[in-house]
Amino acid sequence: MKNDKAHFVAFIGVMFALIFVLFLLEGAVLSVLGMTACILSLPVAIALSIYDDWKKSFVGGTILGFASCLFCLVFASMFIFYANPLISVLPRMFIGVTSYWTYFGLSKLFKKSKSVFVRASIPAAIAGVVGSLTNTVLYLLAVNIWAGDVMGSLTAIMNVAVSIYFPIELAACLVLVPIYVAVLKKVNHTLINKPAPVAAESAGAENSEN
Repeated sequence: MKNDKAHFVAFIGVMFALIFVLFLLEGAVLSVLGMTACILSLPVAIALSIYDDWKKSFVGGTILGFASCLFCLVFASMFIFYANPLISVLPRMFIGVTSYWTYFGLSKLFKKSKSVFVRASIPAAIAGVVGSLTNTVLYLLAVNIWAGDVMGSLTAIMNVAVSIYFPIELAACLVLVPIYVAVLKKVNHTLINKPAPVAAESAGAENSEN
């Protein structure tokens, strides 16, 4: 199979638009609390990071980070502090890395299992949990580093994020990531990876000879 770069770039553009729209939806519902929870967008980002090889493990988290940054710029009056790329983008670049290697290791561990659920769903679900933990820990760490003592009001927001948002995000990733991974693998197989032209020509030549 030959990877079609044009299809992949278009696919990434579509995924960025999807994650950004999901971020807008989450923000519209939860912005009154002063912070948004990545209930829908985070599982998509994690699945996008682990469905293929390790070279693409940065993709999902980075897209989520840029979508978050753009969201914060659009709603600057409320979220301008979080538009800092060192807060919104950099920590999230590592979401896919921890998720991918968790998924890879567990897939190797369970590859001989006769159950499809054990072979595919459990590694993806646990990878989703790891990705959610990575997102929360690194994001809050970045916020605390850059907030300093100037923005004391952030403490209350962080408490809400940890006590309410984090368990919801964790549950969403546990349930949704395996579903999204299965869908993305199918999309990758049918739309992104195309048969090599040489192979197609050879098959045509063989058929004409017969």
